[in-house]
Amino acid sequence: MDASRRFWWLVLLVLALVAWVVPAGIAQARATVIRFESQEPLSGSTGLPECLPPDLIGAQTGTETTVGQLTDTGHGFQVHGTTTLDYRVVFPDGRYVVGTAVEHFTFIARPPQAVNKSVIREPRTIYSADGQPIGTVFIHALSHVTFRDANGNGIPDPGEITASVERFFFTCH
Repeated sequence: MDASRRFWWLVLLVLALVAWVVPAGIAQARATVIRFESQEPLSGSTGLPECLPPDLIGAQTGTETTVGQLTDTGHGFQVHGTTTLDYRVVFPDGRYVVGTAVEHFTFIARPPQAVNKSVIREPRTIYSADGQPIGTVFIHALSHVTFRDANGNGIPDPGEITASVERFFFTCH
C-alpha cells in the first residue's frame, strides 16, 4: 500500500472514530483511549524501482499489519501507531525480493489544524533465482501533511493543505 493510500485510509478511520468518540469524550470531560489493530494480506503485481529496473514487475505476497491508539481529549485527538509490511516480490526471471517496511505515524487534530507525520524504514534483500543474496536496498522516508482549515468548513480547500517530504533516500548494495 503506498503512502498516500495509507494516509487517506488513516484519515477515514480517524474521522469515523471521532464521529463516534467525540460526544463521549466531551460528556465525560476526560481522555478517551481506543486501541486498534488490523491485518490485511498483500497481493497483486508491483515494481520495486529503487535499485531494480522500473519496468520489472513481479507478483507480491505478504501481510500489512497496523496497530495503534486514538486518544480523544475533548479538545482534539491524536492517533499514533505502526504499520508493518512484510512482503516478498517474485519476478518473472526468478529473482525475488524480501522486505519489511515499518512506518511509524502520528496524526494530531486540534481544530482548526490537523498534522500527519510519517517515518518509514524499509530494508530489502534481493535474491537470485537460486536463492543467493545478490543485493540490498534500504529506504528511509520522513514526511508531513498539514491541513489548516482557514475558513472553518471542515473540508480541505485549495491552499489549506501543505505536504512536505523532509527526507527520502535509498541505498543500493
